[in-house]
Amino acid sequence: MYIVSATNDHYAQPLAVMLTSLLKNNKTNNSIHIFILHGDLSDINIKKLARVTEKFHATVTFLKVDVQLFEGFVLSTGGQKYISKEAYYRIIIPDLLSEDISKALYLDCDMIVRTDISELWETNIDKFDLAAVDESRVMTGLDRQIRMNRLSLPSEAYYFNSGLLLMNLKRWREKKISSELIQFIKTNPEKLALLDQDALNAVFYNRWLRLDDKWNFTTAHSTMLPLEKSAIIHFTGPEKPWNSENPFKIKYLRYLKASLWEKPL
Repeated sequence: MYIVSATNDHYAQPLAVMLTSLLKNNKTNNSIHIFILHGDLSDINIKKLARVTEKFHATVTFLKVDVQLFEGFVLSTGGQKYISKEAYYRIIIPDLLSEDISKALYLDCDMIVRTDISELWETNIDKFDLAAVDESRVMTGLDRQIRMNRLSLPSEAYYFNSGLLLMNLKRWREKKISSELIQFIKTNPEKLALLDQDALNAVFYNRWLRLDDKWNFTTAHSTMLPLEKSAIIHFTGPEKPWNSENPFKIKYLRYLKASLWEKPL
């Protein structure tokens, strides 16, 4: 199982929490190899993240990204300032991982995994470029219309959250999808209110498999569906468990303690 995430020093602690929850709930003893993409992560945070994976006998590879690849890309404005440039790193995952890896699961840092994800990993995506969770059905009608219009998508199209992507790397490489995404981002900056997520939805609107809501249970999902349905909780929006009285703060702190993050090296 190949897990990929991207971080900076600000999100290193949440990443440690996410990885702890992922590895602690790995009940089927699947071997897990984690790839962490970063631009310039501090040595201390690299060591702390490595300690988390070692504790659970997982392997980890830190991949430094050439940030110049994203020179001139539009960055967050207005109410989305919490989204960082690292959001773009996921679009070059097929180029960063070796070609013998044909599938990878990308996870955002601001998540907690509540169950074994073997079922998710084993999802057949041979005929799709990726699989993700539809977020359009928990949007307001107006918000959905705004997003579809902004991206020139059909009104009946679905819209996924890019915090969890089960990626068919073989198809991405064959179809040169990373280049397609980069070109779209460079030529359509005015459309990218949600950065990479908007670009991914514009390019993949009829080329992705919808997953069960439980695999990316966002803040929007939590307002409409019972928490018991969630397998992966995603703290979307600016209010996170580490900077507010988020309703999932207790769960976050529990995994933070288990990560040994605050214990000296």
